[in-house]
Amino acid sequence: MNAPKTHEDAGHVAHVVQPGYERGYFVLGVLFVSLLVLTNVVGTKLFTLPLDLPLVGPLLSAVDGFTLWAFGWGGGEGLTLTAGIITYPLTFLCTDIVSEIWGRKRADVMVMLGFAASLLMLLVISVAGALPAAEIWAVPSEFASVLSPDRLVDGAGDHIAAQAAYRFTFDAPGTLLFASMTAYLVAQLIDNRLFHFWRRLTKGKALWFRNNMSTGLSQLVDTIIVNGIFLHYYWEMEASAIAGVIVGVYVVKFLLALLDTPLCYLGVHLVGRYARAGAHRPPESPQA
Repeated sequence: MNAPKTHEDAGHVAHVVQPGYERGYFVLGVLFVSLLVLTNVVGTKLFTLPLDLPLVGPLLSAVDGFTLWAFGWGGGEGLTLTAGIITYPLTFLCTDIVSEIWGRKRADVMVMLGFAASLLMLLVISVAGALPAAEIWAVPSEFASVLSPDRLVDGAGDHIAAQAAYRFTFDAPGTLLFASMTAYLVAQLIDNRLFHFWRRLTKGKALWFRNNMSTGLSQLVDTIIVNGIFLHYYWEMEASAIAGVIVGVYVVKFLLALLDTPLCYLGVHLVGRYARAGAHRPPESPQA
């Protein structure tokens, strides 16, 4: 009987089982890139955060009052924020965990991979948007009620309306991507360097301090750059409105940064333990 072919005999590269040290980095890298790409998609939406939320309501009301006094923007029922705030702060959590366990260079590599993935996303969206719309493509009637009568066919929006809706949804990511990538490269690289600056200063102690100081300062830079570019060049907002949005977004981002401190400790502990468990284990023999 002939011996079964090995993995290499079949023409594949020799398979080497990666220890937890590399697997942990891979998983965090995938999570980071996914969150970043999602941010560039959902971040085009502006929403209102109510001022009467439990615990943080008084603070949000104070921020709203400040923006009204300083910029003449606000005084409503909530803060105007971008939907990217759902995912983007988590990218800083990922880079802080990677910086703590794998070091600044590995974190910088992850940042650049996220940049490349975002460019790929923009390319795919641009190609998809340029494709001609099929006539059978329509906006369902439940969403077509806001369309003008000349764009309705049997209660549904026609293919021109569907194409317009698609372009509205995915046209903004081009401008947002330029703004966010400019802010992203600056802020994430600042975050990595500040994290290690505070790490040297605290001699590897006070993770909570390093996490909040690096994330807080870098997100201030990020918020100013991305909202300044995106809201001005795409939505053509006035400077007072942009300033008000920047203040509101940054305050909420900073609150989220404070809340993610326990997650940073937990992530460093769990991921670090998993990574250290296989860091010095010799690789297993190649498998078929």
